[in-house]
Amino acid sequence: MQLQAAQGLSLIRIAFGLYFVVSGLRKTMTGWLSGSEGLTSFVQRNLEGPPTFYRGFLEGLVLPNADIFSQLVVVGEWVTGISLLFGVLTRVGAVVGMWLTLNYMLAKGLPTYDGSQDRLFFVGCAVFAVTAAGLMWGLDGALRPYLASTALGRWLTGVPSRAPYRAPQAMPQGHRIGDEPARRRAA
Repeated sequence: MQLQAAQGLSLIRIAFGLYFVVSGLRKTMTGWLSGSEGLTSFVQRNLEGPPTFYRGFLEGLVLPNADIFSQLVVVGEWVTGISLLFGVLTRVGAVVGMWLTLNYMLAKGLPTYDGSQDRLFFVGCAVFAVTAAGLMWGLDGALRPYLASTALGRWLTGVPSRAPYRAPQAMPQGHRIGDEPARRRAA
């Protein structure tokens, strides 16, 4: 059995979605929604790696508001995971996943080995964002008839834009319907 490109992309999308769901579930079960210990320990463990501008962001905004940022991380992972796993509003989920993994990469430090998995997930989510990854084996394909009527709905589900309407051209003078096949037969 040979898979088509869209089917292969969908399998990768589903695997990435499952990874984000498992990560979100793990964070949910270990108290990230009710406390800041998980995020605080992650940030403090990695404070030597980030670029200067991002380190200031972590120390000045994230750590003082770790309760809120912990919840945002968990919700972001759930949104990304469910979106990619079920192929529903895949582009939104992919953009959220790109944002999350970009922040993970910056927190760990871009040139470090620890961020290599995050770079892979960033590129994967970017591919899902620019392709119609949810149309095959996803709810975007099922929602297509309902959401394709607006430009935003087409973008969210990955449905290609409609071709512009062209008015019918007038027939040349002396041309009659049915003349073409007769000319082809004669030649």
